[in-house]
Amino acid sequence: MPHYPLLDERLVGAQLKVVVNGENYKNREVIVSIAETEGDVSIRHHVYNTSRGLVPEWVSAKSPNPTRDNGLLVVVKGEHCGKYVRRIHHRYHEENGNRQALILLAVVKKMDGAADTLTGEQFELGPDSLCLAFETNEDKKLNAKLMDSLRENARKRR
Repeated sequence: MPHYPLLDERLVGAQLKVVVNGENYKNREVIVSIAETEGDVSIRHHVYNTSRGLVPEWVSAKSPNPTRDNGLLVVVKGEHCGKYVRRIHHRYHEENGNRQALILLAVVKKMDGAADTLTGEQFELGPDSLCLAFETNEDKKLNAKLMDSLRENARKRR
């Protein structure tokens, strides 16, 4: 397991929303790509026609709001690392006096230019194991109704 979770090779190819704090970046939200070059995994920020590597210490994953973020997410920690998921519902879990949010997630097969497809796999994770993924406006529109029936069924069971 890499020291920096975003440098996991299972994330190569992912476009993520992150917060960068270092050099010319002051807690700035940017979109990065996780890339592999000659066996090394790096975090790349694309600006206009150039791609720049970012120092991993500067970069932190932008975790979803467990009650509101319904866009595309990527698992960045644990056994499911690298999987694309979407939020179905959330619940609160009490452990050692701490109230934690857990997000019920559905694994999706990401399709550029077409609606994602549900794989049927579901699991729960805390928001700190997830990162918001970049999605084009077209992809957002294509996937707007994808989760409706799963979310409706989850609400009925509560």
